[in-house]
Amino acid sequence: MKTTKQINTCTIERKFPEWAKVDRVINGTPIYNMNIFDNIMSFNQDNLDGEAFDYFGTKITYGELPALREAYARGLKLAGVKEDDVVTLCMPVSVENLMMLFAVNLVKAISNNVNFLFLKNDFALYTKDKGSDVIVTLDAFLPYFVDHLEDNGIKKVIVMSLDDMLPEDKKGMFLDTSEMPEKMQEVFNIEQIVECLKNLDKIKGVEFIRLEDLRKAGEASDIPLDLGPTDLDRDISYFYTSGTTNKPKCVVYKEYSLNAYVEMHAGLDTQNFVGERNFQCIPLTHMTGERVCAIMPLARGGTLVPRPIYNKYTFARDVSETECNCVVATASFYLMSVRQGVISPDALACLRRPASGGEAVNINSVRKIDKWLRDNGCNVRYSLGGGASEEGGATLVTYFMDEETKTNETGMPLEPFVHVKLVDDNGEPVEECGVLANLHATSPAAADRYLNNPEATAERWYYDEDGVKWGVTGDIAMRNENGSYTIMGRASDSYVDENGKRVYLFMIESSLDENDPINEWEISAFKNGKGGYDVVGQIILDPRQAEPDAELVEYICDKYKLDAVKFYKEFEIGEITAKRDYILLTHDYEGYYAPYDSKHLMLVNYSESGDDVRIVVKKKDVEIEINEKVNKEEQ
Repeated sequence: MKTTKQINTCTIERKFPEWAKVDRVINGTPIYNMNIFDNIMSFNQDNLDGEAFDYFGTKITYGELPALREAYARGLKLAGVKEDDVVTLCMPVSVENLMMLFAVNLVKAISNNVNFLFLKNDFALYTKDKGSDVIVTLDAFLPYFVDHLEDNGIKKVIVMSLDDMLPEDKKGMFLDTSEMPEKMQEVFNIEQIVECLKNLDKIKGVEFIRLEDLRKAGEASDIPLDLGPTDLDRDISYFYTSGTTNKPKCVVYKEYSLNAYVEMHAGLDTQNFVGERNFQCIPLTHMTGERVCAIMPLARGGTLVPRPIYNKYTFARDVSETECNCVVATASFYLMSVRQGVISPDALACLRRPASGGEAVNINSVRKIDKWLRDNGCNVRYSLGGGASEEGGATLVTYFMDEETKTNETGMPLEPFVHVKLVDDNGEPVEECGVLANLHATSPAAADRYLNNPEATAERWYYDEDGVKWGVTGDIAMRNENGSYTIMGRASDSYVDENGKRVYLFMIESSLDENDPINEWEISAFKNGKGGYDVVGQIILDPRQAEPDAELVEYICDKYKLDAVKFYKEFEIGEITAKRDYILLTHDYEGYYAPYDSKHLMLVNYSESGDDVRIVVKKKDVEIEINEKVNKEEQ
């Protein structure tokens, strides 16, 4: 197999280890007794010269991957990591992050995949409570939790640098933080990092190891590794829900789940090709980042192009300059790029799979993204994925889109391995098309449970009369006439009105008229002083079409039956999720304008309790400001 040829990945002839065999079948999916790395390599035995990684010019082939994984694994064993230990990985998108996932798996330990802000905000919950005394992290992250190491039983901290894998001529490139988002500039403060590293010897009882030194020690070691069959029922990883709807929960995956995720796609014609370049920007602390953006591209013989700084401002340019064919990024990155306009008429000519997932995107936004892609030379449409990560990351996936009808449909279930159904609030099946209902899914790649949380586990999964395990995704969807499903939004994105009827706010969002001067919006419901709810619009205007004024307030409120509106220059992006910060918006209570009469508007400030303050102001005296962003410090 040559990576330069257009080889459709559905035609790859796999070559298995001699000991490999089918251990079990779930939902019709055959699952082999291999760990995930062996599974990936079964697709690439004829592609050993193909590039698995391109990290700013550092190329690593598939043929080089086994030795690299084993070097890290031996290094971990030399550092004292044993079977069933919990190793906390708090790392950026990088070669090292994925290889450490493989290495931790090889030594039969459990990877605990944590965003550094989780550690910053509640260190003990994500380490001590998980029984983890080893952390692998980035030097820039250390200042945020270094003071917690001694008190929480941490014995070893393994530290990487973004320079470690860079070519010599690129080392030091991250010292220039001028184009990074503001919060990333704070993280990559070189003085802060250097000062922290200088004082590590003052922390008692904690051993600090450079990841590069650990790898080199592993390369020189002949400590034995178990390279044979694996126990598919072993816990292999902890991931965390994003926290956009509630406090993050720890999701536990077993070995068979990750293998099943690959197997249920094997042989499926997704119109992917060996050698495709995959822009990798979603952190591997998210299940989507690990499976959709790292594992599957490798199982298709692709090349991962890691970018450790998740930067919506340079996203489009970075995809263009790396000449990537596939990318998965949050919808907010595409919408920011839409606002930035055309890079060049052929900037995205290489892009064959522009995709996102995890956020419902209204029809108007999808059309704008599609136009922006065309204007930059991409001749395919925007692809949306949907579904809960607990169900394996790909409950519903759009691979092919009908040009005539495509708006925000999230596609067909991956038959025959992933099944979905719609049920009403009483658990009864909903068979009609076009009816909103709760989406339930069953997948061989589903998570096993929430760690030490049987109540949440019971709410999330149940077994039917046939013994099939179903997951309650929390999504509201409807079935289309062609058999596809549209995920409209989260069940929690709603309120109950005075008549006891549930009102779904995302239905208002999806009704946005593409001719109106609104680039993005969010609809929220706030308690009001009358004991009910006010439905408000949080809006980013298209500055080329309109300025915020009294007439626009009245127009939008009247057309969309809103009680009040507030305008923003941009929405805050969640530090944890890199999506629009929904929690922040649902608690942004002040500065809303509502129609009053022909000569007046009303300035409304809401509150958590439902008390509101309303001030009548004359239209001619109103100068409506556009908020730069939601101010976290004021919430």
